[in-house]
Order: sequence, then structure tokens, then C-alpha cells
Amino acid sequence: MRSYFHCSTAKFRRRRSVVLVLTGAVCAEAAVTAFIVMFFGLFGTEGARSSTLTRDMLIIAAAFVVAGLAVCFISSAAADRKAARHSRYTYLDIQLKAAVISVYSGEMTILGKNAVFRELYLIPFRDFGSAAPSADGKKLVIRGKLRRYGMESDFLGYHVRGGDIEFDRMWLNVGSYRELDEAEFPPYFGSPARIGAALTEAKKRFDELPKPKKHEFHEAAFIRRRPIRRVLPDDPDFSRTWK
Repeated sequence: MRSYFHCSTAKFRRRRSVVLVLTGAVCAEAAVTAFIVMFFGLFGTEGARSSTLTRDMLIIAAAFVVAGLAVCFISSAAADRKAARHSRYTYLDIQLKAAVISVYSGEMTILGKNAVFRELYLIPFRDFGSAAPSADGKKLVIRGKLRRYGMESDFLGYHVRGGDIEFDRMWLNVGSYRELDEAEFPPYFGSPARIGAALTEAKKRFDELPKPKKHEFHEAAFIRRRPIRRVLPDDPDFSRTWK
């Protein structure tokens, strides 16, 4: 079973192609119009008025072409940048005890530094309900107890320990999130049915994990011993570390 799904950028590439085709068609129509005006005049008029109208039409056609090329370059660059951001920051990470959905949500310049923002959803499998396509089959609906974080990407780093998710900033493990009972996600990772099946399979795998043994204390079997008195060192300063 796959445990990591990258964002599918086909939608952004498709939008760029549509914009380029439509803009190119407008530019081609303007260029053809300018060619017709240049060689045959406008509506068969002659003389100075015809020259003036021809010149005006050529200027308008040239403006259309320049504007169209500008739109092509800007839209293409914006689409490529957005696709690259989603490809890097939008993903689904399925671990043994929890799953993470990260979604790129924008960026801005703060104090001269470019800051990328994300929405991150933590889905513990112990509180997982279901994952299935929406009624129209275009979105993925996840039910359960989800934690939603929304902040700068640098703050949302985490590591996996024992199959569980632990944030690098410990305060995110206990707060700074919004709890949701349901969340909808566009088809970032391809077929919503396929992603729902992967999450459902991960939930089944979590339920099959062996339960931790509970050690019962029986007082009758406990041997009482006199505690050994420990002598502390003269220097009261000491430190302890837990690993």
C-alpha cells in the first residue's frame, strides 16, 4: 500500500494550456485583421481617411498582440509557479498511527522574506471515522476528529516516532489547532476513491496492531523491603535528561 502521495499538478498545467490557446487565438485573429487592413484597406475606403483608419487599426491590432503575449507570459509563469508550490507543499503522508494532509495556501513577503503558508490536517487513526468521495465524486470527504493547522510552512515541521506524528515545535502537539469533525479536499492526489481506500486500509492496519499489555499489581505477591536511604551529594545542583 502506498503511504505517500504527491499533489497532481495536471489541473494547473491544463489551465495554463487553455489560457495559452485562447490568448494565442485572439493574437492570431488580431494579426490577421491587421494584415487584411494593411493590404486591402478598411471597407473599401480611399484617400487620407483610409490611411488614418488603416494606421489606427494597425495600432489596435499591435496592442492586442502585445497584450496577448504579456498575458501568455504572465499566466504561464504564474501557473508554473503554482504547480511547483503545490508539487512541493501539497501531499498526503500516511503513517502507522496517523496521516497528514498538507495543502499549499499561498505566500507573501514579510520583512523582505518570502513566507510560504500551508494548511496542515492531522488525522489520528484512533479517532478516524471514514474517508470516501463526495456525492458528485469530485472531492474527498474525511470524517472523524481532525486537527487543522494554518500557519507559515516553517512552523509545521514534524517527525515520525513509533508510527506517530510529533511536531518539531512541541506546542503544536497540545494546541494551536482547530478540531474538525469533517473536511473536504479537492482531488489533489488523483482519484478521491483511491485515496479513500488507502486511508481505510491504513485504519484497518492500525486496528490490527497489538494492544499494549496491562500489568496488574497484586499486593499479596509484592515483597516489602525496607527502603535504602540514599545520601545526596553535598552539591545540590544536578540535571536529568530523558531520552
